[in-house]
Amino acid sequence: MSFLAAGERAAVTAKARVYRGRLLAPSDYLRLLEFETVGEIAAYLAKTEAYAPYITEPSPETLHRGDLEAIINSVPLLEEIPFCRYLGPERCALLRAWGERFDVDVIKRVLRMITTGVGNRETLRRRVASVPITVADGEKLLAAESLREVLESLRGYPLYDILADPLKKIAKEGGTLFRPKMAMDAFFLTRILSGGKKLPGSEGRGVRQIFGTRADLINMYWIYRSRRFFSLTPEEALGLTLPVRYRLKFDTLSSFAFAPDVPSMVKLLRTGIYGEAFRTSGGNEVPEVGEMTLEHNLYRILWKTASAIFRSGSAGVHVVFAYLTLRELEVKDLFTIIEDVRYHYDRKKAREFLIHPAAASFAGREREVEPSWL
Repeated sequence: MSFLAAGERAAVTAKARVYRGRLLAPSDYLRLLEFETVGEIAAYLAKTEAYAPYITEPSPETLHRGDLEAIINSVPLLEEIPFCRYLGPERCALLRAWGERFDVDVIKRVLRMITTGVGNRETLRRRVASVPITVADGEKLLAAESLREVLESLRGYPLYDILADPLKKIAKEGGTLFRPKMAMDAFFLTRILSGGKKLPGSEGRGVRQIFGTRADLINMYWIYRSRRFFSLTPEEALGLTLPVRYRLKFDTLSSFAFAPDVPSMVKLLRTGIYGEAFRTSGGNEVPEVGEMTLEHNLYRILWKTASAIFRSGSAGVHVVFAYLTLRELEVKDLFTIIEDVRYHYDRKKAREFLIHPAAASFAGREREVEPSWL
């Protein structure tokens, strides 16, 4: 390993550890859940080290939900950019590929608006204004009114060849957006994992650990959904998985897909390496798992995976990915809290869906037990 590479690794690791120390504490989650309005949440976040640099409005308490969500949703992307200043081309390309996953989310949202008529282009415009996308012509994409126009916005970019056939087929024959979405997910996960394989030692293993786990969880999730909600055949369920494998190899995925029924499949899933995703609160071994519960359980596995990278004490760009993953999941938790506060949902029930395990546990305590903000 060259002195230059060693310097890169040390610099970005130190910065990632500093940034991680700025993440919200469990007590912050508890306080946020006590608020009555989205404006109160915005005002509180504007005073935290984690979000003060990004919520710069003079009166954050007047922010509407869409504006606040647009700001915090851009934070992981904005924080990815400074790390590249410390890195050479190889590692910087990996970080950019991570950021492009969020660009793909913009494409998915435009596609969904075109096919369903549901969505808000202004929210997307604010997102692109703060962090311009790099995988498409942003102006053409946001103005697109048809699948053909979306495809034209991608001309000259790598995703054009990935999406040309499936989008043309949907435009001609109809159908869902599932295959185009999966094709984009597969493209970026494969790209990041391929780059990670070129990195030495613990750095390469760490990249594969984070994104390989994500691929495993996606594959497991889609097999479960395919069998439970769409009644697809085992062959069809397997056909919807990503071509990326990590700890769940093809034979294991096949055993899930070919289980005789959904309860049998869930039983198999619970005995697997990611079995915790299919366990419900209170240890109830019900034959099926609610989709929202499952989704948050999967995110908790990602949280634990990223946290383990920090505990390993190793240095490298994988530590940056671990931090950015934790930040991304924190933003998802904030979206959950904003939704709960805005619609006055049962806060105690809402705590069950927090991703941060320590925050979820801490938030479950009564106020008299831990008056952390007094």
